[in-house]
Amino acid sequence: MKHIVLPDNTQRRLIFYLAMEEFVARELDEDAFFLWQVNPTVIFGRNQLMEAEVNVPYCQANGINIFRRKSGGGCVYSDQGNLMLSYVVKGENVGFVFDRYLRLVELALRKIGIPATVSGRNDIQIAGKKVSGNAFYKVPGKCIVHGTMLFNTNFDHLVEAITPSTDKLQSKGVASVRQHVTNLSEHTDMGIEDFKTFIINEFTNGTRMLTPEEVARIEEIEKTYLDDGFFNGSNPAYSVSAREKIEGVGEVILSLNMRHEKIRQVHIAGDFFALDDLAAELTRRFAGLTVDEAVASLSGLQAGDYIRNLTNDQLIHLIKKI
Repeated sequence: MKHIVLPDNTQRRLIFYLAMEEFVARELDEDAFFLWQVNPTVIFGRNQLMEAEVNVPYCQANGINIFRRKSGGGCVYSDQGNLMLSYVVKGENVGFVFDRYLRLVELALRKIGIPATVSGRNDIQIAGKKVSGNAFYKVPGKCIVHGTMLFNTNFDHLVEAITPSTDKLQSKGVASVRQHVTNLSEHTDMGIEDFKTFIINEFTNGTRMLTPEEVARIEEIEKTYLDDGFFNGSNPAYSVSAREKIEGVGEVILSLNMRHEKIRQVHIAGDFFALDDLAAELTRRFAGLTVDEAVASLSGLQAGDYIRNLTNDQLIHLIKKI
């Protein structure tokens, strides 16, 4: 696996590095790993409602950037004290790659005496507190995993910039975001630069420097994250909705745009990991049906093919909550 490095030390915004992941996955042949740091930024998941996850006025007042990413999962605050890790490998089974990556990070931390454990579907914890959150998506032939490593991040900004639902806080048994997270610096004497060198050496066995022409190509991909249609998402107006935190899946918000008691469109938001477009499939099946008729139309659907770990029974339960 090669360590991908840039040919300059230019300070770049977070979406550049997400575009860099795409470029590496689509246009380079080797398995790759790189890490990066950015100025204060909130990045929310592909399927999330920004207004429900981000304290937009606080971010605007404090110069915190806000972007949407193309992978699933939850809302993340990042700054220079939070290391972002990108892992790109060949393969089609993204679930397997994701689980392997989590174990590799866990083992690396244990190697330097930190009692890290993989927790839930995408976190790494120390003594019950989250130090790393991770997400994934895939492009043809390649799996992309990216994650955080809280080293000495600003928790005041983290707490204020992100506004998770009350259901999330209750499900984790904590009274605030701050009680749920920890910095790696609280558990090791290793400095951040030494830790970066350590983790690069753990994951890679050589270096691949990008060319200026390749950087220019990444900058073109970066523009796709600034598209208004992508940033704002496809969050339609709706009249009824149901929300549930599902163990092993994440938070799922199912919204139905209805008219005369008939379903017109389905929208699904949350911090789950999407494998395919379930909202589009349900819209195709449900359009023109009542809610009761919609449940009956699910024959032959495998919900887990669309949202990781979601069962048909869980989907039906969510629909019936409406």
